[in-house]
Amino acid sequence: MPVLSLPAADFLHRHAPGLLHGAALLAIAGGIGLWGALLLAPQPDPAPPMLTVEPAPAPSLDTLAGWFGSGRGRLQVRMTGLMAAGPRGTAILSIDGAPARAFRVGDTLAPGVTLAEVHAHGIVVSQDGMDEAITAPAAAAPASGFIPAGPPHTGR
Repeated sequence: MPVLSLPAADFLHRHAPGLLHGAALLAIAGGIGLWGALLLAPQPDPAPPMLTVEPAPAPSLDTLAGWFGSGRGRLQVRMTGLMAAGPRGTAILSIDGAPARAFRVGDTLAPGVTLAEVHAHGIVVSQDGMDEAITAPAAAAPASGFIPAGPPHTGR
């Protein structure tokens, strides 16, 4: 019975290092190709934001305002300064806790509310045809005598 022929074993013995070298080069090229494709692939667009649920709008009471009155509440007016000059007077007012700002006679303080007059000791506000006088707070009396300014400076 014939035994394995020598030329096949000799071929394998002679060409095995080259075949292994070629297989290793193919594996390296495949790895470089795979990782290159993964790293250089275009990035997908970011996912759209999650849906947000906005609160329902508050019900409008405008129709009821016509039945029961204007529906406007009273303004909280705080005077921080007055400059009475007849029809060109100016008042520095804080409306409903907002930062104080200057208003001239005829300016709108809120919807339906205007500054009608400025006097030396107060203002007149017109709302829905009705005038209301608001007096300025009394100024604090100046202190009398000597007022200590703080501990004396020793100069050290």
